[in-house]
Amino acid sequence: MIEKDVVVVGSGGAGLTAATVAARHGLDVLLAEKTAWFGGTTALSGGGVWVPGSTLATQAGLGEAAGTAARYVHEVVGPTLRADLLEAFLDAAPRMVDFLHAHTAVRFAVQRGFADWHPAASGFSREGRLLVPLEYDARELGPHFAQLRPPLTEFNAPGGMMIGLADMGHAANATRSFAAFRHMARLALRFGLDRLARHPRGTRLTMGNALAARLLRSALDAGVTLWRQAPMQRLLVEQGRVTGVVLQRGGEQLEVRARRGVVLATGGFSANSEMRRQFIPYAEHHVSLVPEGNTGDGLAAARAAGGRFDGENLSNAGWVVVSVLQRADGSVRKFPHLFLDRGKPGCIAVNAQGKRFGNESATNLVEPMHRSGSVPAYLVCDEAFIHRYGLGLVRPGGWGLRRMIAEGYIVTAPTLQALAAAIGVPPHALEATVNRFNGQAERGVDEDFERGNARADHVMGDPSHGPNPCLGPVHKAPFYALKVFPGDSTTTVGLRVDARARVLDMQDAPVPGLYAIGLDMNSLWRGRAPGNGANNTLSLTFGFIAGHALAGAA
Repeated sequence: MIEKDVVVVGSGGAGLTAATVAARHGLDVLLAEKTAWFGGTTALSGGGVWVPGSTLATQAGLGEAAGTAARYVHEVVGPTLRADLLEAFLDAAPRMVDFLHAHTAVRFAVQRGFADWHPAASGFSREGRLLVPLEYDARELGPHFAQLRPPLTEFNAPGGMMIGLADMGHAANATRSFAAFRHMARLALRFGLDRLARHPRGTRLTMGNALAARLLRSALDAGVTLWRQAPMQRLLVEQGRVTGVVLQRGGEQLEVRARRGVVLATGGFSANSEMRRQFIPYAEHHVSLVPEGNTGDGLAAARAAGGRFDGENLSNAGWVVVSVLQRADGSVRKFPHLFLDRGKPGCIAVNAQGKRFGNESATNLVEPMHRSGSVPAYLVCDEAFIHRYGLGLVRPGGWGLRRMIAEGYIVTAPTLQALAAAIGVPPHALEATVNRFNGQAERGVDEDFERGNARADHVMGDPSHGPNPCLGPVHKAPFYALKVFPGDSTTTVGLRVDARARVLDMQDAPVPGLYAIGLDMNSLWRGRAPGNGANNTLSLTFGFIAGHALAGAA
């Protein structure tokens, strides 16, 4: 039997933060990861965190009045919002950033120009609440670099070179601007040198991979014991108290006692097909982006120990539009359509009737897909669009277009009617939809779905395009279509916890010795996130809260 002060199960942003904070307070911490990779869903994410009132924002001249963010979240989420958890979050989130900056390798910066997602809500902010991780040199991880979960390959440039949000504009303009070309050439040179040095991939890490790497380095520096390929079998419970876990490691089952408590951060249930059928609409078409180990282990273990779910949410996942490439060898590539293509001027989304069903530049296009029954749907664009912006796995400049057509991922035709016939939608309906859209694009006003009216839409568009950065015509042959599905980057259904991240039982009393954070904790937003980075921020903030709570636990 092994004894520790704290056992953390799961190595995403939530688990790594909780483990690091507890260890920085002098506790003996074991972190157990189910898979071969550290980093969890965080390593696959954009890496941003939504933090109202941060020191970084204040220093940038973007401070906000007390109570503004609380008013905004209350209006966005509505009456099911847990006020106790919101108060804990708003108090802890800025302190979490300050603590990580002071005591760990984690570094953030304010991302200018990103507005909250709900401009009609009181307390909405045009910028200042989104913080993004600084890029990271993976060589600082030493041998542990090979243990960090790789990012989604779809976010990388051809060959696997990582590019971040700040690089996107350079990538799109590399053939039209010498400065952009020089920027991308420097990145390519760095990547080439990394591969010559026999690194498993490029060592310049960005977005969520940079955040996960910084957190992993921080856990190592804090003295956390890190185990990979050590799935949790069950919780140890004695007289109603959680006293540890049983882990499988190296072919044997090990009992690990936890003097202070066990923290569940196993990543929710996106990879659990049975739970998807229970909680996710159109489960037969749903495509999840989360790691393979997120099968609801923490949720099941906590419920067996007396914990419970936290009631109905507004939606049960963080939705993402996804396209899928089925390769001849049986492998699958998934592309998340976040901000690179569908919101740009000159692309529309249509359903099986050949009609638009929502605002393509809105952050959440999946909800109208579900509501209108537009599952699956198609993104449709023209020759000018696909060469300027790309489409899914086709990069800006049209890189990879011929191969994606040959593999059946992209469908193309010389006319809109022929394209409609190729994808099985009514030809005259698609033609009528495009003609109506083109007229609206010329005027700069989307009369059907108000695309581009909200400032939050403009982040998805092209600021150099006018009069509306989100509206452009679809008129230059040939034409292209790509089938898309509803998917998720996170689930929101989880355990009911208190403001110290302790799991609550059916009587709302804490289950002694048991904490839940990240995707194992029911989302504070209840499925209606306030802005970019809203899921990562809950993971890190409640990981911070749990770490402090364990340090103070008798």
